Amino acid sequence: MADLVITGGTLVDGTGDAPRPADVAVTDGRITEIADAGSLAGTNAARTVDADGLLVTPGFVDVHTHFDGQITWDPNLTPTCWHGVTTVVMGNCGVGFAPARPDKHDWLIGLMEGVEDIPGAALSEGIQWGWESYPEYLDAIDQVPKSLDVGSQIPHGAVRAYVMGERGAKNQPSTPDDIAEMAVIVR
Repeated sequence: MADLVITGGTLVDGTGDAPRPADVAVTDGRITEIADAGSLAGTNAARTVDADGLLVTPGFVDVHTHFDGQITWDPNLTPTCWHGVTTVVMGNCGVGFAPARPDKHDWLIGLMEGVEDIPGAALSEGIQWGWESYPEYLDAIDQVPKSLDVGSQIPHGAVRAYVMGERGAKNQPSTPDDIAEMAVIVR
């Protein structure tokens, strides 16, 4: 018995094939059958959804997000979860929160606010800093329950601030030693 059967929808399967009428069965969180529309109607299932007139799609991947702070307090990453997104990638535009020296938290929040117009007050209130390095940040967000899959890029602005301090904040050129230290952090 399937956990879920979706009948009568138009399947857009993500392969590039043309949309087609189809039924889909799901068991233990995995698609177990895709059949011609109407073929699974009446199948014994814990739940059946009539998707007539609707699209049935895989989850969407949002490759450009700024949930770097919100991920520390919002397991649903609202509102993106409301729109069929099942995977997000953060750390875009070079802004993020790791690596983060303790005296640079406010600076990193200000950078995110200035670049992405995300309210600094919300970030200051929401982020519970418990890391300094990027691997420690990944460990911290790994501990937060999540309803979406998450990928993270290491943000250049945070790396530059970590290595160069005020020189980086003032957009001074990186020295060869700065670049070598940034490369070690990224590796």
